[in-house]
Amino acid sequence: MSAAFVRYGGMSGQTGWANLAKAGNPVRTGRGLSAEIEEQILSGKLPPGSRLPSERQLSDWVKLSRPAVREALRDLAARGFLDVVPGRGAFVRDVSVADVARPLERLYWRKSTPREVVEARRMLESQAAELAAVRADSSDLAAMEKAIANFDASADPLLRARYDFAFHFAVVKAAHNPVVEAMYGSISRLTAEMILRSLADPNVTRMGVPYHRRILEAIRARDPNAARAEAAEHLRVAEQLYGNDLDSPLDDVARREARRLFGSALSLDNLLASIASLTEPETTSESSSQSTLDPTTTTSSRAADRAEGRDHG
Repeated sequence: MSAAFVRYGGMSGQTGWANLAKAGNPVRTGRGLSAEIEEQILSGKLPPGSRLPSERQLSDWVKLSRPAVREALRDLAARGFLDVVPGRGAFVRDVSVADVARPLERLYWRKSTPREVVEARRMLESQAAELAAVRADSSDLAAMEKAIANFDASADPLLRARYDFAFHFAVVKAAHNPVVEAMYGSISRLTAEMILRSLADPNVTRMGVPYHRRILEAIRARDPNAARAEAAEHLRVAEQLYGNDLDSPLDDVARREARRLFGSALSLDNLLASIASLTEPETTSESSSQSTLDPTTTTSSRAADRAEGRDHG
């Protein structure tokens, strides 16, 4: 962390940013500014919900060009540290270890197959379910129950995909192991792609979805062996029913199913970011879920800021 940031006790107000510039700002590039703001967020000096100054203000105060400031904000948004809301500004997110780990999946997601993702998920989710059966508290159980109930009550495919992901992530969080959570966060896109493939297939849905309740009940019963077994069997459904898709590039499979479910005009990146956003939709109505896919809306813009910039839709 730079001495200037330490000296002025974080960026809790505009004075701190202004004093940073007066002190002789050591940040010379957008990447440098991004690293400084990231440090403030992780240290708690910029708490969740904090609104950053505008691009123009930051540019003036820290003596960087506006393109460099914009580069810094985009980088932080892409890595899950900020929500950039058009017309309102940039806000600090409540960052989890999974958010920090997500950029790692860009290293390998294009080449991964469903079989490889099933193998990875089985290792992570079976262990997480086993740990959750020992460590889950009442709020963890409530989160799993809510995800199942919302999934069952939803007819819209996007909402069902989001609640499906929410259930699996709730199980992982219930393990109360930040390393497991970070590892799972690093494959969140791949998990969302598998969810698209599964929910588009009535046979996979019919056989796979009941396992959510079985996993929850094993965790609620404090039965680690049963929880682990149910999580493993849940993922075995894909191995049994995906057919030729099992060894095809998962990104291609997900793009095909996204077009079939939602039309050809959508960005797969935005769609997957919406599924894995871990943000509760304000309503379960179909019109609300479709608004998350409309590039003119705030929700879509926030998802796009968290997703990788290229369009694979």
